Amino acid sequence: MFQNYFKIAVRNLWKHRLFSLINILGLGLAMGFCFLQLMQVQSTFEKDSFHPYPDRTYRIITDATAKDHSVYALASSPMPLAEKLSGEQSIIENSARVIRNFGGNMKNGIKTLRVNGMYVDPSYFDIFGFKLASGKPCLEPRTVVLSPEMAERFFGEADPVGQTLVHADLGIFTVSGVFASIEPFTSHLQSDLVVSMSTYQEFDKNATAQNWQDYNTYTFVLVTKGTGQAALNQMLRKVAMESNRSIQFKDVKSQSFRSQLLEDIPLDREGLRDNPYVEPIWKIGVSWLVPLIVILLAGFNYVNLTLTRSLSRGREVGVRKVAGAKRWQLISQFLVETIVIAFLSLGVGYFGLELFQSYVHVRWLHYEVENTVVMWLIFIAFTLFTGILAGLLPARILSSYEPAQIIKGEMAPSGVGKIGFRKSLVVIQFVVALVFMTFTGISNSQFDYMATDNENFNRKGIFNIPVTPTDFRILVTEIAELADVRKVGVASATLSEGAGQAKISNIGEKGQKLVPQDTYIYAADANFIDNMKLKFIAGGNLPETSGDTTGHFVVINERASKVLGYNNPAELVGQTIRLNETEVQVAGVVRNFCFMRYELPVAPLVFAYDPREIKVLSLMVADGADNKSIEAALGKIWKRLHPRESFVYSWYEEQLYEDYAEGGDQRFTGVIVFIVFMIAGMGLLGMVSYTTEKRTKEVGVRKVMGASVAQIMFLLSSGFVKLILIASAIAMPLGYFLGGLFLRIFTYHVPLGPAVFVKCLTSLTLIGLITIGVQAYRTAMTNPAKTLRAD
Repeated sequence: MFQNYFKIAVRNLWKHRLFSLINILGLGLAMGFCFLQLMQVQSTFEKDSFHPYPDRTYRIITDATAKDHSVYALASSPMPLAEKLSGEQSIIENSARVIRNFGGNMKNGIKTLRVNGMYVDPSYFDIFGFKLASGKPCLEPRTVVLSPEMAERFFGEADPVGQTLVHADLGIFTVSGVFASIEPFTSHLQSDLVVSMSTYQEFDKNATAQNWQDYNTYTFVLVTKGTGQAALNQMLRKVAMESNRSIQFKDVKSQSFRSQLLEDIPLDREGLRDNPYVEPIWKIGVSWLVPLIVILLAGFNYVNLTLTRSLSRGREVGVRKVAGAKRWQLISQFLVETIVIAFLSLGVGYFGLELFQSYVHVRWLHYEVENTVVMWLIFIAFTLFTGILAGLLPARILSSYEPAQIIKGEMAPSGVGKIGFRKSLVVIQFVVALVFMTFTGISNSQFDYMATDNENFNRKGIFNIPVTPTDFRILVTEIAELADVRKVGVASATLSEGAGQAKISNIGEKGQKLVPQDTYIYAADANFIDNMKLKFIAGGNLPETSGDTTGHFVVINERASKVLGYNNPAELVGQTIRLNETEVQVAGVVRNFCFMRYELPVAPLVFAYDPREIKVLSLMVADGADNKSIEAALGKIWKRLHPRESFVYSWYEEQLYEDYAEGGDQRFTGVIVFIVFMIAGMGLLGMVSYTTEKRTKEVGVRKVMGASVAQIMFLLSSGFVKLILIASAIAMPLGYFLGGLFLRIFTYHVPLGPAVFVKCLTSLTLIGLITIGVQAYRTAMTNPAKTLRAD
């Protein structure tokens, strides 16, 4: 029976090739995106499956009982627990502590990146399967091991081992090693870097104290062979009882411990607190919202096109019912057709997934999974589900036709099958597509503004090199002699990176210091300010040469001028103010600009030359100079002066573009918009094609009666154009509202002008011209003699 259903399905698909192709491509595009989401879900369930002792490695969970008898389950545990377990329990072979409170900004001299790190014990490298690509584990104080991604972002192709990174608050760290990539695996222990536990103990002298109420540590134990989880839990209960007797609890009444097998950590069914990088089960379902919308839009196409062709299928239903077919048999036939389409779409979806992988590179997307057999079983099951989901409604509607109704011409047994429903589906598709496109266009324009905006400061032709305050003068002298280098500036950091903090205030009439105000500060010289092309609204630049220690002149921004009480910046030029404890003279005032993050409010800023703080050389390169030649020439100078150190550098424009626009998120959202619009466009194409085909004879009659091609095209396309206009009227205000909410996050943002909306409407117009205009023109140009010959 199903063999016959399959044969009939194939024949119907071949008979209506255009509609079959539209359905296959629409479902295929949607399924490709959904396959990507399925891989993310599978990778979540495969977390931490690569470690060497998965059956003997446990994480210790804390159950803290509050004074009101409420129990809170924590993924973390007290810090002394690991030492207690290792020192007194024979079933524990090894233990490792992980503390996840290392974070902030770190810089290599020219590039500052925000990092998330962990303090780890030396045994961390023995218990877990994190291998090193180079270097050695971090054991000594102030040593770190970088992830491969962070090593590349900081040092590019240079060898990171032995290099130093500076934390804004904690000082200098040495890179001892670099982790190897763990792909295709993932881990809940992900971080940008790990720091030696001896560093933590250096920062916190009381770290080893018996503080059983500080739940900031994640304790992992490796039990001896043959030890079961029950024995470990029994031992943990004894430890909890002993510790409870000696603890004077403050915020809780008591605490107990239990174990969690390493492979069970990614499946957070109980909602543990303090459980980073582990998604609760319900969040996995929420992450399916966008794929669900996409697959529903593709399903709308199938429903729409199938109901549009209901006349021809209705006659088929009538013949089958007269021949004795049952309704469930008809439903089975229609579902088999949809499932065949879905499995043909499987190939299109997998091909789309491969294209997606080659085009979009985002750190949080996983294109590989451990078990490919399970992956394909999931893909096949999802394909079957998609086929049933898309075909169920048309199957129920078409199978409900009665032969008597077909003879009378009543082809709509319920309101669902009427033309209004089909038009509503088209409108919904374009509303979703336009809202998504408008919001994406507004957000992407802001990211492009931040990545390429040159109104705030110059970034073109700027080459940055990290230096130390002790030897930068020699480098400046050598580099300034290169023909392609126009000007060499120096600064404490590049703009958009970590500015220092200081206090500024006016000086009273009798020399007393007035209320100091907070300000940001860069140590910089006049060349640096010139290279950044900052615009002066009053006064001028710093002196060309500054041989003193701290400098007696400063350049400030408009905001600093207002903070000091001057509404007219020109009045402040030449005045003496106090910078921290030093009296300085204001040389000039520059226009306010974004020198840090774009979402932060406008803040006071001071430029003051201080050679003790210089850490960056900022080179202005001549227009048209060859970048590779400059890199080679500068590399030779660096190697001659620093033969044992790697040459680290960055082109400022590329660095900022990478920070703001090269994360892959824009491409990711762009692909989603493309998929949604393609699905909506193909659905419209199918409806237009079928409608114009059914009205061919009407067109022939009208042409015989004298109707022009333009009049016929207007007749055929006006209804569909109205649908697009309705969708635009609904979608544009929604997209504008959502985009405006997004831009309100930023102090410095792109103006919300008509450009984005013009692009969206232009895209929609092109889709309309292609799908509606071409089909209407083809029908209008048909020869009436041929179309009316049968009549």
